[in-house]
Amino acid sequence: MTLQSTPNPPVPRQKIWTVVYTDAETECFEIRTLPEDSDEGYVTLYHKEYTAGTTFGDFLEVDLSIWDQMLPKIREAVQSINEGRYLKKSFNTIFYCTLYWLDQSAFFAPFAAALQRLHIIHGVGDLISLDECCEQMAYYKDLQGYLSDLADQVFTASESESTAQRYFLLQKQVGEDSYPSFTFESVHYQALPRDIGGLYPYDEFLEEEEQHSNHMIATEAIETEDPEPFAEFLLYRYLREDLHMRKCKYCSRWFATLGHTKLEYCDRLIENSTKTCREMGSLRLYEQRKMEDPAIREYKRSYKTHNARIRYGLMTRDEFTAWSLEARAKRDACSAGELPLEEFVEWLNSDKPQR
Repeated sequence: MTLQSTPNPPVPRQKIWTVVYTDAETECFEIRTLPEDSDEGYVTLYHKEYTAGTTFGDFLEVDLSIWDQMLPKIREAVQSINEGRYLKKSFNTIFYCTLYWLDQSAFFAPFAAALQRLHIIHGVGDLISLDECCEQMAYYKDLQGYLSDLADQVFTASESESTAQRYFLLQKQVGEDSYPSFTFESVHYQALPRDIGGLYPYDEFLEEEEQHSNHMIATEAIETEDPEPFAEFLLYRYLREDLHMRKCKYCSRWFATLGHTKLEYCDRLIENSTKTCREMGSLRLYEQRKMEDPAIREYKRSYKTHNARIRYGLMTRDEFTAWSLEARAKRDACSAGELPLEEFVEWLNSDKPQR
């Protein structure tokens, strides 16, 4: 895989960490560092918000083998940095890798922070390595399979059973190795922003901008450099909010139903399209229902037959236009129950050429 270079990436200062927090409908993810002029407070490098469960569903679809394709180029960049060669170009290559994984799923925020932490390690004069990043990616590979099993076994629980009830029942049956209890050391209850926008440093490179509204929510948040408590905190919140998942009937990707148990399509944009799966699914359902209407089905059959008569010289274009106008009126009357289907079909067949 070819890695590009990104000019002038933002550089973390002293430390870089991640934060995740949610409410009943939204999940928020941040990457933070310290400000240049103070050791107090923080600077937000990355802030993204999604409908609850979106990050879970997106992560299950990520091709993690891409990391193995990236690795030789990243190792080359690390070696160049340790040798003091091509520093800007090499760090830019690492930053492009950071953006790639953030774009796949916000689940990779701790991994992105670990990649950017190499700046800090180099800045204090130490050699850098990819050990932490490789360990994290190995965790993500295990996590993907585990979350896929949870999606099947827990988050598709029946309407009469909450996802938390399902989880702890399986914990009792199978054991805590597969369904562990949740314990966190750094969870805080605080007021945090939601529905915020403007360009954060990473957003400029990801070419994303959101509307600014400064809405605050009081909620629990976890601050961590480690992907494991980051992912477990999200799972804990999903269970607490009784989030249910199902596979979209259009794109086959997991999405959260958020109490709307009859939803069959997600609201992701279809690739190379301005329409979402939900919009296309509604259109497909509309077309399917139209085809199930016997009046419409008979009309379409007869329409094709009459249209073919023009090509064979058995009907003029004006005659076809007049026929189709009357046929549509009778079709609509039949669909509305104002004309019996048998009479409509008899009329459609009444002008068949005599042999």
